[in-house]
Amino acid sequence: MKTKQTLLNYFGLLLVFCLSGRAMAQNAEIIGSVKDELGALPGANIIVKGTTNGTNTDFDGHFNITNVNPGELTLVVSYIGYKTQEVEVVARKNEPVNIGDIALSSGNELDQIVIQGNNLPNQQKALNIKKNSIAIMEVLASDAIGKLPDRNAAEAVQRVSGVSIERDHGEGRYVIVRGTPIAWNSTLMNGDRMPSTEGTSDNTGGTRSAPLDIFPSEMIKYVQLSKAITPDMEGDAIGGSVNFITKTAPSKKTLNVNLGYGYNNQAQKPIQSGSLVYGDRVANGKIGFLVSGTYWNRNWGTDNYELVYDQDNQAINNLQLRDYLGARTTTGLNTGLEFKPNDNNTLYLRSLYTNFKDEESAVEHIFNFDDSDMDVRVRHGIVDINMHGIEFGGDHKFNNGKFDLDWKLSTYSAEMGNKKVKGSDANTDAYLMATFSTPVTYNNLTSDGYKFLDIDSPAGYNGDHYDNIQPYLDAPVTADQLLLNNKMAYPAFSLEDDYTAKLDLTYNANDKLRIKVGGKFKRMDLERGTPYTYSLYLGNYYGAPIAMSDFETRTFPLKGGYLSEIGSPYNNVLVENTIRLDQIDNLFTDEYDANPLFYNIKFDENNPSSAGSFYSGYEQVMAGYTMADYDLTSKLKVIGGVRYEHTNLEYKGHSVVTDADDNTTIEKVKNNNDFGSLLPMVHLKYQAQDNLNVKFAYTRTMARANFSELNPTETISLLTTPNTISRGNIKLEPTYSNNFDLIGEYFFENVGILSGGAFYKALENVIYTGRSFQTIDGNLFQVTQPQNSETGWLAGFELGLSKRLTFLPGVLGGLGVEANYTFADSEMEVPMYTTNASTGEVEVSTTTEKIPSQSKHIFNASLFYEKGPLSFRLAGNYKDASLAMVQGNPENYRWYGKNLTVDFTASANLTKNMKVYVELNNLTNEPLRYYQGVSERPEQTEYYSIRGLFGINYQIF
Repeated sequence: MKTKQTLLNYFGLLLVFCLSGRAMAQNAEIIGSVKDELGALPGANIIVKGTTNGTNTDFDGHFNITNVNPGELTLVVSYIGYKTQEVEVVARKNEPVNIGDIALSSGNELDQIVIQGNNLPNQQKALNIKKNSIAIMEVLASDAIGKLPDRNAAEAVQRVSGVSIERDHGEGRYVIVRGTPIAWNSTLMNGDRMPSTEGTSDNTGGTRSAPLDIFPSEMIKYVQLSKAITPDMEGDAIGGSVNFITKTAPSKKTLNVNLGYGYNNQAQKPIQSGSLVYGDRVANGKIGFLVSGTYWNRNWGTDNYELVYDQDNQAINNLQLRDYLGARTTTGLNTGLEFKPNDNNTLYLRSLYTNFKDEESAVEHIFNFDDSDMDVRVRHGIVDINMHGIEFGGDHKFNNGKFDLDWKLSTYSAEMGNKKVKGSDANTDAYLMATFSTPVTYNNLTSDGYKFLDIDSPAGYNGDHYDNIQPYLDAPVTADQLLLNNKMAYPAFSLEDDYTAKLDLTYNANDKLRIKVGGKFKRMDLERGTPYTYSLYLGNYYGAPIAMSDFETRTFPLKGGYLSEIGSPYNNVLVENTIRLDQIDNLFTDEYDANPLFYNIKFDENNPSSAGSFYSGYEQVMAGYTMADYDLTSKLKVIGGVRYEHTNLEYKGHSVVTDADDNTTIEKVKNNNDFGSLLPMVHLKYQAQDNLNVKFAYTRTMARANFSELNPTETISLLTTPNTISRGNIKLEPTYSNNFDLIGEYFFENVGILSGGAFYKALENVIYTGRSFQTIDGNLFQVTQPQNSETGWLAGFELGLSKRLTFLPGVLGGLGVEANYTFADSEMEVPMYTTNASTGEVEVSTTTEKIPSQSKHIFNASLFYEKGPLSFRLAGNYKDASLAMVQGNPENYRWYGKNLTVDFTASANLTKNMKVYVELNNLTNEPLRYYQGVSERPEQTEYYSIRGLFGINYQIF
């Protein structure tokens, strides 16, 4: 509390100073904004004619030019796709001149394109920001996001060059930049890293990544992707920094309503969406406000089959056929309040709330070839994630614009589950699982009881094709044969609270030099835990055996079928009637358990089977930076600077020891660490022509270890030979990268771009999960622990094209194409373990492998049409295979298969303010695939089917 009060006192004094005083100056300042008929134009270039003194408009279209010589002068305002305009101004000494709004009109080539409702103005905004930035970045505007069939933040960003995403049940969740691991990419909310809600089922979960399917795209004003960061940005961004800028007070009265209704073909259930945005400015424009709300409910379905292998000989241990149904609901509320008492001072207050709820149910047929039995596992669960936060800050200019002071206090929280849950209410934040089993006889096994795929078949054995692995039962299994074997209640809890204060001061020394310094303080508190309770039923443990047929059942599979994409090969082995999913909760009541499982759920961290998943911690980061933005010549500009971040860590966990007699003891443990990171950065921009840029950047960035990797918990077992230890590592160093980027950008006059570039990342301290053998107190232990490797690298190139085909005749002139391609390759050192056949000793050697999650090829392509009231876009997104997990030796590595998704959107303007639209996702019903070693050895294959949405958007005013 003392630290927080000191910060508040400091910012209070600073605010009073900024609002009450203004130092004397010798030169003039010009203030204004640039707009068109639809609103603000960010990234517009304004320059004092006959000089090099100028600036660009910010995201809200505002600008101020300092160090202007008093007298009569001319401002030259330019914007891609608009006519260049000159504005006469009289600048007065020691007195800011507010020239108000400068209105631009489109160029002649674009006159026939109806701007209202089309993507053109949004592409103009993005390209102007990109063109004028010294740093290497990509930008998406809010309306451009609305033109794509993407309803959450991750899916919106996947269209950007070099970006791919990972999905969960067909919906985008995580952003990957240039094929780097998810943990190497920073996801920001208005410049601050978003809190994570990633939970953990043991001490291997708990990442820093924020799942973006909880964040609706309707709340986004701009997405700013920095592929090479500057010193004033958070330094943990090896792959890139994705900054989601939320909507704030508009420049004029706004009321927009968006309603949509659709259908998911796999679930054969509806989708509904709706959003409302209202904002205005009052008190002569000094006070602005905005309120936006969104609701998105989508039913979903997934057909899945999975294989578990015996890694010693690639035999199939079991086949799992999973049929999922679920409903996801995202609700959000975003508010913004702005107070602008004069041209030099702005205060703002922003708040955000979003809730993501996923109710999931599944029926799983599990064929255990190695145990000669069959399970039907049913589950029902709810994941409930809340994220909320508030920001209070200001922007103050003084000394006639020579100094610009920005400051912000913010707090954000993300929570999954509810630690305070008790009793039967736990089913609102838990997975309930029940397994029914029966002995079966499998045919087509080898003489020693193994089953193989055809690619792994021994001589004389006929293995199965990977898309048709059959259990070959003697007879179909019925519900009355399946007896309750076990049940499990599995809640999870995750909490992160972030508190941030930052201050940035810019000194506009002259028309060529700008110096910026600043600091940031961040405190993060987190908790993770997954207590689960488990009951085992064998024979008459609770009286007479409980059969699946004792409950109300339903026909299986339901409408939508099961794996119809590959010819429904399993209809002959699926149980025709399975327990109704709404009956699963009944298994956890007094009728079936005298001591219901829910009443045993306690977040007291004393359950030996789950104590290892409980940990808490805090991290405190103090950061400071200095940088200069200098115009070496009229064509060559440079940003140079350095950032320093000092990190303090303290984590609490448990030591869980199981002795040779199977007795378990639990003790609390605590570890701490601190480290400093010095991050120099240089950016160069050479503007060879007005529409041609060449940019180079050297940046040093980092990626901190995941929370779970820092977890001090250790699990020790003396039951096995050798004995085992699994633990985290608080002493992990961050992964560091020296990044080199070179890119060229050519901007077309009719709004488009041709770009190409290369990048190289020299890596240090790459974090991996290591396994070693150590002798402790005379006993041999196999120790599994995160470690730092020494070196690695990632390199590649990218190409991009966006071109409107306005040279085509007639209606064809509305066609356009967008395409971008990224090639990347990588290498990192990892240990490889082999057993000496003669001595039995484990030998360790080093091999090189690709960096996890790194795809060699990433490709986006769109064909679009925009002319008159009609527009459409057909968009494809391709992601090549990538290494998902290093496990065992290379033939056992887990890979994420290549993936191509195709989406379509179209709209028509019924009036100036009203349009209708249609969105179609996953037109090709592309599956998600994981495989082991080679693509013909699948570990997981999922199909989601097509989904679509029809809607209406009404801009009331």
